[in-house]
Amino acid sequence: MYMLEKKEINVYWFRRDLRLEDNIALFESSKLYNPAAVYIYDSDLLRSDDFSNLHNDFIDDSIFELSKSYAEQDSELNVFYAPAIYVFKTLNNAYDIKSVISSHTTDNWITRKRDEKLKHFFFDNGINWKLYQSNGVLMYLKDRNGWSAKWNMQMGKEIIPKPNISKFIKLQFKKEIFSTKNNKIKKFNYEKNLSGGESKAILRLKKFLYDESLDYSNNISSPLTSEKSCSRLSAYLAYGNISIRQIVHATRARQEELRALKVRNGWLKSLSAFSSRLRWHCHFIQKLEMQPNLEFTNMVRAYDALGRELNIDYFEKWKNGYTGYPMIDACMRFLKTKGWINFRMRAMLVSFASYNLWLDWKQTSKYLSKFFTDYEPGIHYNQFQMQSGVTGINAVRIYNPVKQQFDQDPDGYFIRKWCPELVSVPKDYLAHPHLMSQALQKRIGCKIGYSYPNPVVDLKKSTLAAKKIIYDIRNSPVARRQARDVFLMHGSRKRSLRNHKNKIKLRFQ
Repeated sequence: MYMLEKKEINVYWFRRDLRLEDNIALFESSKLYNPAAVYIYDSDLLRSDDFSNLHNDFIDDSIFELSKSYAEQDSELNVFYAPAIYVFKTLNNAYDIKSVISSHTTDNWITRKRDEKLKHFFFDNGINWKLYQSNGVLMYLKDRNGWSAKWNMQMGKEIIPKPNISKFIKLQFKKEIFSTKNNKIKKFNYEKNLSGGESKAILRLKKFLYDESLDYSNNISSPLTSEKSCSRLSAYLAYGNISIRQIVHATRARQEELRALKVRNGWLKSLSAFSSRLRWHCHFIQKLEMQPNLEFTNMVRAYDALGRELNIDYFEKWKNGYTGYPMIDACMRFLKTKGWINFRMRAMLVSFASYNLWLDWKQTSKYLSKFFTDYEPGIHYNQFQMQSGVTGINAVRIYNPVKQQFDQDPDGYFIRKWCPELVSVPKDYLAHPHLMSQALQKRIGCKIGYSYPNPVVDLKKSTLAAKKIIYDIRNSPVARRQARDVFLMHGSRKRSLRNHKNKIKLRFQ
């Protein structure tokens, strides 16, 4: 029986690179014969324990804008709702796929395992999967020797222009690939303050650089001011609406403008601080790229002996913002409403859970990932390990929520807004409402243990207990040896390893 010859195509697969500009993989695929652009809402990933509607809503915005851009060029972005392996098997049955082109991503474990299966499928079917480096995260790196220089080189390259997308073709498929009925995404109510999309990312960057970054250095730590003074670019970076290189170039251009204008009001200092965080963004993701099991494995395995367990009562109170520590509770409620909170308050929430409540970071990290619109696995899990004291190469920092309240919300505006049951509590008692007398509680209508909980743990005792356990392990010979190996692999350094040997010996001896 005569069989029709299948049409040749080259597939560009959008992943965490949802933009047209500075997208080398898309640019190169646009030059190929019969290019077809696809985005896959992989139902296996959408149901994972670190995904929620906050992420899906941001992706929806991004795909809507991309689809519109393709439609304006009389071409097509083909969007599918099914496991990626099923989509590509169906594609392969209908077309002769010569190549799949995509940007390399450093993603969570379930995505990595999915990609390994796809790699085998592509190989078995003679399909060339071409991956291009994305941002400043390097593939196939074994240690950090020269990483900083390579990052600078990558950031110094010219921005890749938007490609001609008019040739991307529409694909024909069975209807079930378009079905969303099996996508059981975890849903939470929240205030949507950011919309995804490349144009939104560019506008956010311009607004930050020209209007909001003046007070960046001074205002990024307080939950009262950080929402307006932080760049709020993290979600756009997480889903690739904008590249690190685009932000680096724009920031450098703005710095040159300010220097030319001889501005001396602290703006350059703020932009310098912001610039350093762009490098750290890639620095942390590089760790997960080199060691994917950091999503669920202590960086220094000696800390497996910590014995952190899941105390259901503590976990529930922390999750719901009812720990009896106003700064913890206000920040948790803010985060779950806004889908974002600044770095210092994130660190404080994790520190309190890991040290004072002695909860396992592998469980708390999965819970919070669903509420961070800007969830970036490489940053998320490494920061959880840092703030939980299990990296071996970072200082043990235990955030005191009472001190943070005095420092970041001295007048109690943030606390009273997000813990309204404390609105009538006098300022002198706002950090320690449980110390109010019974008469005062009755007079102001705030009964501790009823209107607002008693502290779930004693802050001083739990901090001292945690420090003792952590430092006992940290000072052990096995932990020191493992920490040295971690530093050799992940430690930040500008010079070669040879110049660091004496420093390493002194640090971990």
